[in-house]
Formats: sequence, structure tokens, C-alpha cells
Amino acid sequence: MENRMNENDRVLFRIVYLLRRLTDRWASINLSKVAAQEFNVTFLPYFMNIGEIGVSNHDLVRTIKVTKQGVSKTVKELENLGLVYTEKSDTDARSIMIYLTESGRTLFDVIKEHSESLHDEYRKLVGAKNFELMVDTLLKIIAFHERIEKDEQ
Repeated sequence: MENRMNENDRVLFRIVYLLRRLTDRWASINLSKVAAQEFNVTFLPYFMNIGEIGVSNHDLVRTIKVTKQGVSKTVKELENLGLVYTEKSDTDARSIMIYLTESGRTLFDVIKEHSESLHDEYRKLVGAKNFELMVDTLLKIIAFHERIEKDEQ
């Protein structure tokens, strides 16, 4: 029985799920110190992918693998918080560009700093080389799954 438990501990789905839950909890605790209470941890992938230069709604859908409706809903919530604004795209009439407001840029920088401090803790825990290798490996796994999805379409 002990041996089976150890095998289950290494199941990738379990590991990814737990890591996601724990990092979301960490983010929620740290966000509560720097952002309005209405800023939800579920906004982070959207918000951080808008970034300092902005992004189109179509690119945001593609980048974080959500529906157009999901992007629209979250962007509206971020607009209501005064963190982003939108404009029609100059190059594509069907597309909307999403940008951070001044307060959005400030929050973006603070979240980025908190993220880097967590990365520093991870580097101390596993070593810089192992941390970078882990990130590179996760990016390769993501690219693998993106290729599979593209091939299935």
C-alpha cells in the first residue's frame, strides 16, 4: 500500500492540480495585500498577459486558451476596477486592443515583483539551474499539448 501511495504522489495530473491550488492560494494571500478586494486571483492570467504593451482580445483568447466570452467578461470586470481600458484595433476592425491603465501598470509591476520574489524562493529551494530547467520543461510540455490540439483541429 505504501508503495502505491508513492506512485500516486508522482501522477502528473495530481502534481499540476496541487501546484495550481497552492500557487493560487499564495497569490490570493499576496494579492489581498496589494489589490482591491474585487481583484480575483482568476483575473491574473488575463491581467498579466495584457502586460505593459497591451494585447488584442483575439491574442488573449489564443494565449490563455479561453473563450471570447470569458475574455470579454473578465476584461469588463478589469475595466470596472479601473485597471484596463479598451480601444478598437487600428489594423483589424473585428479586434479590440486591451491596455493597462496607469493604476493597472502600477499593480502589474507590484504583482510582477511578488512573482519574482516567489521565483527567488523556488530558486533557493531547488537551485537556480533546476528552477530554470523546470520552467523550460513546463514550456516544452505546453508546446507539446498545443501541437496536439492544433493537429486535432
